Amino acid sequence: MKQSDQSKDETTRTLSKKLEYVKNCIEGDVFITEHKISGRESFADYISRLMAEKKITAAQVIERGNISKNYIYNILNGVRKNPGRDKVLAICIGLGATFSETNHALELIRHAPLYPKDERDVRIAVAINKGMMDVTALNLLLEEKGLDPLDV
Repeated sequence: MKQSDQSKDETTRTLSKKLEYVKNCIEGDVFITEHKISGRESFADYISRLMAEKKITAAQVIERGNISKNYIYNILNGVRKNPGRDKVLAICIGLGATFSETNHALELIRHAPLYPKDERDVRIAVAINKGMMDVTALNLLLEEKGLDPLDV
C-alpha cells in the first residue's frame, strides 16, 4: 500500500479513529485522498516484488519452499489466487521473508497471521526469525515437536 509521508507516521489505530467519524462517500473520498489509500496489492504482485527485492528466483522459492513449479507459476501469473495458509507460509519461507512480510502475505490472502498463542505458529515464527529458508527442515522440526508439518 502506498502512503504519503504524513500517513506513514500515522498508525492504523490513529487512522481507524479518524475513519470512525467518516459518515458519507464524499468524506470517504477525502479520507482516501488525504491518506493516499490505494487498492490492495495482490498476493502475486507482493510475492513478485519480494522476489525482486531479495533477488530470489522462482526456482529458488520452488526448491526451498518444497512447492511444485506449476503451483508457484500459477500464483505468479495470477491464475491461482487463494493458496492455502500452509502454502503461503512455505512460499514465504522459500523467499526468506521476515516475520512481518510473512504476516502481510497471510493478510493479503485473508488468512490469519502467525498467532503467538499457537505452538505451531510460534515454532514457524522462530524459524522465520532465524532465517530458515528450507521447508523440509522446518517440517522435520515441527514433526520432532509433535506438530503438524506444513501441508505443501
